[in-house]
Amino acid sequence: MGREQKRKEQKKYKNKNVEEVTPEDMMKASTILKIILGVVIVIIVFYYGLAIFVTKEVTLSSNNKKTNTSEEKNNDSVSNAILAKNTFNQTDEVYYVYYYNFNDEEEVISNSISSLTDHTIYRVDTSSGLNSNYIDNNNGNKNVTDINNLKVKNPTLIKIDNDKVVAYYDGVNEISNFLNK
Repeated sequence: MGREQKRKEQKKYKNKNVEEVTPEDMMKASTILKIILGVVIVIIVFYYGLAIFVTKEVTLSSNNKKTNTSEEKNNDSVSNAILAKNTFNQTDEVYYVYYYNFNDEEEVISNSISSLTDHTIYRVDTSSGLNSNYIDNNNGNKNVTDINNLKVKNPTLIKIDNDKVVAYYDGVNEISNFLNK
């Protein structure tokens, strides 16, 4: 049998070999769709759970307009925000890292820090769960040498030169005294 003849036979019998969809096939398809839908719902619930409780991107307050406006204000005013784990990974040779709670900012200190134009200032949010391993409001480590022994209070200002801490100021008073010199 040649190729052309096989093609003609397939075309001829094509309409006769149509299979009917049975109710069992429909049940299998609906079961698969239910499983896929269930997995999607679990992923969405997991995402929003993380957004609400870990990263705090979503708030549960009843006055969302006020909360969102203040959060947008804080996020817009924060430039050069980094995670604490990236304190020693910046490309600048000399720079400052300012650790503070973005939602409870000391405006006098922030304005004074912004006036330090001689070096880049990176900012770390001490209220973020991602930075919690490096925050200790009882005892900051003024003898920090690398990321493994970094512990800071809220607020803290560190000056880094060639990946080494050359100045460490913790607390409102120390930072204010340094900035007002």
